Amino acid sequence: MRSFHTFLLILGLLAFSLPSLAETADWQQFQSQATQAYQDGNYLLAEHTIQQAIRVAEKADNGAAYKASSLNMLAYIYSAQGQDDQALQAINQAVKLSRQAFGEPHEQLSQLLFNQGQLLEQANKPEQAKHAYQQAMDSYITLNSTGDAKLWQSVLVQAHILTEAEQFNEAESLIKNALAGFPQNSQFNLQPTAILDRVDLSVLLAQIQIAQQQNKQAIELLEQVRQLLQQQSSPENERLLLVLELLAKAYEDTHQQAKSTPIREQALLLRQQQTTPSLASVMHLNELALRQQRDENYEQADKFYQQALTLLAELNKSDSIEQALILGNWASLKLLEKDTQTALSLFEQSLQLHNRFDQRPQEASKIATYSATIYYNQRQYAKAEPLFLQALELLDSSASADKDSLLIALDNLVALYKSWGKPGKATAYSRRARELKNK
Repeated sequence: MRSFHTFLLILGLLAFSLPSLAETADWQQFQSQATQAYQDGNYLLAEHTIQQAIRVAEKADNGAAYKASSLNMLAYIYSAQGQDDQALQAINQAVKLSRQAFGEPHEQLSQLLFNQGQLLEQANKPEQAKHAYQQAMDSYITLNSTGDAKLWQSVLVQAHILTEAEQFNEAESLIKNALAGFPQNSQFNLQPTAILDRVDLSVLLAQIQIAQQQNKQAIELLEQVRQLLQQQSSPENERLLLVLELLAKAYEDTHQQAKSTPIREQALLLRQQQTTPSLASVMHLNELALRQQRDENYEQADKFYQQALTLLAELNKSDSIEQALILGNWASLKLLEKDTQTALSLFEQSLQLHNRFDQRPQEASKIATYSATIYYNQRQYAKAEPLFLQALELLDSSASADKDSLLIALDNLVALYKSWGKPGKATAYSRRARELKNK
């Protein structure tokens, strides 16, 4: 949901009322040329030209604000080339010059602080970024200004940083204060009136609530946001898709499948209307299939799994971990339909992909167990044995494997060897299971 338009931020600084400068025309020409070069991705030319703008500003007695604006652009030119240290040096100098030129608070300084926060965050310095964003927010609030919505963007990214650090209470409090117009600040009387500002803040708040298992509050908020978005004359499909998927998850987490399914279907229709298919659409079809499978609508679930696999092929992603997951789910459906041979074939295809990518050992262990169980039930013990052993090995390789899963894997091996007439082989696994139960 965070969408920063760096180029527009740079141009925004030029709109401020800057002090008179004798060489304004020359500075403006260099600044415009640098802007165009930056926009074209010609960073070497952009850097060379903006340095000329800086030299013009330096020659003037009252050129600090102009130089700050040029340094701001230079910072983003450096950043675009991955030169984070130089970018931070440039933006820090720009902030310092703006303070000298205008004092605090001031619109130009507020925006530079916002930009400083962006660059610090991009350089993976979240704590320093938080400090810069907080200064930007404080400055805008003191000015009783939103800085062309930069205030709300500052709140959004600040809350996002707090959320990533799992500081949920602080993030929630910040967003609620912003939506209410910071009522604790008597000199400030503005609120996020633009619908998309309110939507973005509300969606992040709902995500925070879901993370804290406050699903009832999240559902109420997301339903309001959905209504807002659906009333817009110009569709905001990406935002609406996010809202629908969050809402469906919240309903599923509260066991309200009847409400979740039509929302997922609405999201699927939106995704299918997109000009280019996406992996998100594939996994959404997979989720719909699982929902239908759990509701015992097997025919509809089968169609959704096939659609998901077809779309993966269109994306040239048939050889992927996503393919492994969907094949495994589809195989479980075939088991429910008593089509054991098809299920076994799908499980084996899924396991081959899991073995190749080695990304989800617990999922792979389940697939191996399913395949082994089918062979076990057919008394093909020699084929079941390596699969049951692999299932246990995969769980042992996963740091997050739970005790119950390990016990099932051990008990399966004990049952296999006893049925096969090899009780000696069962002993070690039986002993390990007892030790695990006693822990």
